[in-house]
Parts: sequence; C-alpha cells; structure tokens
Amino acid sequence: LAPLFFCCFSFVSAAVGRLVRSARGGSMAPQLWEIVGGADKGGILVRQGQELTSTALEERLSTGAHIEELRLAGSRLYYSLVSGAGPQKGWISTSLKDKVLANKIDQPAPSAATPKQQQESPPQQQSEQTGAAGASPAEAIEAAWIKESRRKLQAYRDGAEYLPPKLTLDDLPKRLRDGHPGDRLPPFKRLTPAQMDEMSEKNLPGHFSGLKFPHNTEQLRSFGAKFFTEAFHKFGTLKEDNAVTRVVKVEQLPHAGFDAAGGAGHKAFITLEYKYSEPNLHTELFAKFPWGYHESETGKAYRMQISTYADMDAPELMTYMCCESVLPCRIPKLYFCDISRETTNYMLILERVPFGRRGRVEKGKVVEKIERKPFEVLPVCGKYQDYLLEDPAKVYFCIFREMAHIAAWDQLGHFDAFFKGPLPKYDQEGFLAYCLPRRKPKTLKKEAVTIDTTKKVMEIGIEFATKTARAVFPAAARDEKMLRKMIDDIAYMQPQMDAINDFMASTSDYTAAMHMNLQADNAFFWCDEKGDMDCGVFDWCGFNRTPFIGNFMGCLSGADADVLDAHEEGLMKIFCDEYKRYGGPQLDWRDVLLRYHLRWGAFVADSVQWIERDIFRECPKDEWGDIKSIFDEKFIGRWNVRCRGTTIINAFRFWPRRNFRKIFDDWKAGPGRPFLVEYK
Repeated sequence: LAPLFFCCFSFVSAAVGRLVRSARGGSMAPQLWEIVGGADKGGILVRQGQELTSTALEERLSTGAHIEELRLAGSRLYYSLVSGAGPQKGWISTSLKDKVLANKIDQPAPSAATPKQQQESPPQQQSEQTGAAGASPAEAIEAAWIKESRRKLQAYRDGAEYLPPKLTLDDLPKRLRDGHPGDRLPPFKRLTPAQMDEMSEKNLPGHFSGLKFPHNTEQLRSFGAKFFTEAFHKFGTLKEDNAVTRVVKVEQLPHAGFDAAGGAGHKAFITLEYKYSEPNLHTELFAKFPWGYHESETGKAYRMQISTYADMDAPELMTYMCCESVLPCRIPKLYFCDISRETTNYMLILERVPFGRRGRVEKGKVVEKIERKPFEVLPVCGKYQDYLLEDPAKVYFCIFREMAHIAAWDQLGHFDAFFKGPLPKYDQEGFLAYCLPRRKPKTLKKEAVTIDTTKKVMEIGIEFATKTARAVFPAAARDEKMLRKMIDDIAYMQPQMDAINDFMASTSDYTAAMHMNLQADNAFFWCDEKGDMDCGVFDWCGFNRTPFIGNFMGCLSGADADVLDAHEEGLMKIFCDEYKRYGGPQLDWRDVLLRYHLRWGAFVADSVQWIERDIFRECPKDEWGDIKSIFDEKFIGRWNVRCRGTTIINAFRFWPRRNFRKIFDDWKAGPGRPFLVEYK
C-alpha cells in the first residue's frame, strides 16, 4: 500500500486549489455550510488534519463564511472555502460540546425540471428551484472559479510568485481512489488495417470503467439514459440517488465547412435530463470519439493516423482523469471517458463550454462588435481561423502565459505522479558529456542526400505557392526569388537538424510537461473587470514532457505574419517572466528566441510535406483553378486544406522577415559549436 499511498499523496498534494476543482470538475454536488460560531474570537479554529491533535492553522475561518463539504466524519468536517475569509481548506469541528459552530445550508428539494423549463423560468422561479436566497449554490461555485481567476490575474499584475498549494489525500477524486488509472490500461498496440477492419466496429468493455461504451453518434443515442447513469455513477459525477432520465438530444458537429469542429475525431453535443438538478451538474455536454474506420476513405486515413500510428487517444483521456484539478488552468469538467485497446475505440464526455456569441462575419472578418461582461467566455475560434479573434495578440500572450505555467509547475515536480517519475534534471555540460561520445560522424554522401531531398520537397512548396494555389498566397509569399533563397537556406541548415534538436534538449530547463498543440481553438478565454485575459484549455491529446520550444511553432502557426512580426519578442519575454513567476528556472528571453528561430527551417520543410499527403488528398490539383481566396468553400471548408494550407501561407509570409541563415550561422560559430554534426 505504501507506493500507492505515496503516488496518490504526491499527485494530490500538488493539486490546484479547491475552488478551481469545484468549478470545473468536482465529483459530487456540494453540501454547503455556514460558519455561525467564533464571533467573539474572529472565527473558528482550522486544523491541518482530521485529528484534534493535528497542527492548527494560523488563520481562523471567519464567522459567516460559506464552505463546501468535502468530507464529514462525525462532527469533524473537511471543507473548502466558497466565500468569506480564512484558509482555503482544512478541518473544522461543526460543534463543540453543546455549542454549534457550523450549520448546513438547506439544499434544493429534488426537482424533475427539464433544461428547457429551467431556462424558461423567470429569475424568481429559478431562485426557488435552487432553494437559495440571492445566489444559488451553483452560482456560489461559479463565483468561486471567478474568484480564483481574479486572484490569478491580480498576482499576474502584481508580479507575485504563484506556486502550487500543498493539499492532502482528501482531495483525491472518486475515480482515482483505486490508484493510478494508467495501471489499468494495457500497453498500446498498433493495429494493422486488417485488424482495424475487424475490430473497430465492436463494443468491448473499457479499461477504466469496465462498461461497454458508445463510440459513435448513433450509439450515444441508442445506449440511452441507463448508460449515462451507470457511467456517471462509475466516475462519481452523479450522486447515487440521482439518475439521467432522458437523452434529449445528440447533435453531431460538422467535420467540414466553415464551422468544422476538428480533425482528430468526431464531436457531438449532448443534452440530458436528470431525476433532479444539482449544482455544477451540466445538462449540456460535449463528446469526442474516433472517426469511423468504414465511414469514408478520409475517415479511414484519419483513424489509422491517430489511433494506430501512435498512442494519441489514451493520454488525452488520462489527462482529463488525473489532472482536472491539478493543472494551473481551468479545463472542462470530466463526466466520463474510456478506451479499449483491442478496438482503439474511445469516448470522452465533458461539460460543454458556454462560448459567447460571435459578431457578424463578412469576408472573413468580424464586423459586428459585441460588448462582453467580465468573465463571459469569448466566441469560439475555429482551427486556423485566427483572423476571427477579437484581439489575436492578446490571445497569444494569454496562451504563452499558460504554457509557461504548466511547464513551471512540472519543473517543481507537480506532475511527477501523473508521469510516474520526476522530470530528469541535467545541464548542458552533462548532456554533452553523455551524448557526444555516442554520436558517430556522418558521411559527406549523407549530407548531400539530405540537401538534395530537402530541395526536392521544398520545390513542391514553390510550385504550390506560385502555380497551383497562387490565388490564395499574397504576393510577398509567392515571390519566386524569395522562395528560391528560402529553399537554399533551409537546405543549407537541414544537415545540422540533429545538432539543433540536441541543442533544444541540452538542458532540462527547456524540457517540461506541455500541451502538444495549444492553438487558439484549443482554449477558451475571458477577461476580468480590468480587461486582463485568462483562459481554460482543452484537447489534451499528446500531453507529455518535451523540449517545449517546438510547441511554440504549432501554437503560432495560425498567427498572421504581421501580428507575429510585431509581438514575437514580447511573447518570448512573457513566457520567461511567467515561467519564473510560477516556480520554473530563469531563462533569458534572447536564448528562447534563438531556439525558436532555429526551429523555423524544419518547421517550414515539415509543413510543405503535407501538400501531397493531405492537401491534394482533399482538394486535388485540378480543383485549385476554381479557388480564388482562403475564404473559398473548397479551402476554408475542407479541414486539411485549411489547416495545412494556412500554415504554409503564414510561414511563407513570415520567412523573409528574418534572416534565418545568419541566425543559424551565428549559432554555429557560437553556442551551437559543441553540438555540430561532423560530416566526412
């Protein structure tokens, strides 16, 4: 039991405060209490543990405070603070001898009100349904996450250190109390096309819940309320005496067109009715599940790429299961997830993010301004539709702050239990001492082949920009003289790409846990009363430890070249500042910018390879004569055409704005010298 105890304790002890957990993923509807004792002493005593002999905290819990019950053992209550002053968490006595110190706040009577009835009820009736005067328990919890966001943003304005708080085993969600879910997950297996053809249609029990689960839209409907009830009970999302009574609607989201909902899998909105309503129990949910192997040739290609080439799906589910209350940012509340290694089928069900209404769009621009309230979630941004963002630069700065926060807390050991071990720590001297003796020189023939292959690949890009898709490339991005120089420069750098990669990984200061693809469409944003932006994050596919500069490339691949040109240095500076403020090592923003620039050659070359692999598969060469702009339906409405095409356009526009060859040569002669690959 000791290893399991240590794993659970270290995992939870690094968790974010309860307020965030309650807002986005508490496993039970809360029982609220009001503190009525201690008026003559400035509040009541709070202890660190359940025992009356455990350490007393310095700060008292104020009289009149509202708290959420996390655990009740006789007269001892483990709580988290909702409103009032005092420790965010701790143990109190609800009574002392004949003196009452805390009273339960009455919960609403069970109600069979449907989502529609609740939405149509006048404000007074809604207050009566929740059983609270003024703010309902649900509103109090929502106010708690807002309070947490305010605290986070104020610390940002103050430049105050923001470290993960120490919590206890009492914070462990129900679904984790049997140990690390990864221990129940068999190793990844790479299925062949023949195996996928046979297995992908089957419904086998999942490894996390033991339940047979739906893996497409029709099954989400046909499995019915009984499945949702059992699944939510398994995950502790739903009280045992509550139930899903009806699946009102399942609406699959489009995977093509202007409002396509993503390429990694299918998505759907689900509307449910419950036996009775609970605070923080959502009727509007979101589901993600795999492409059907037999639905189309496109679906088959996606399914093989995502579910069989590498283990992409399980890490996303694991992140939602384990890190919902541990990450330094909000993520949507998890209701259920499961996966079968035998079939590669999976299902992920989350709360639906309440995105705000987007203003009217004309010719790819938002022309209608909508006033937003503080903490109102901004409109959704589609993949590679960054031109729809109301303030793109502000969004990118917010994303870079959040990437820094995640990486810094991993540097502090915050995710050690999730990754089943600490982040290895090493410096450049140790890295070189270990790696250089193992590196063998390469032949001059190998160098020549690398240069020749790179040029051939890049020629595809030139033809695409200057001939095939000429109409969608701005003049500066299809200038043949510029493109010829770009090919020469990238081919010149490519033989040292192994050296660049080694340089990126040469110190553990630049390696940490990181969201694989934190673009604007994989987050949701809001601003506080002072206009500062905070965000939540979703789509955790591939969450892992990695040399994180490479993640900057994907994050900014949708950015307009003018925006990136104006804010590139600022983004590197804010990352370094936030990385340090959240507990990570001090980085020099100039060194971060150098590493980012060194990645550009490989980034452009890799992007061009997708022209024949993905773009021409969805939009053959002979159809490009009809496409006149990026807002043409054949471009914007076809997922990979839009995503891969926009990346290439933005990259070709930005490349001539920096002298990447000089940056590379200066690095070769300076900090890169010990890493260079020898050719002879």
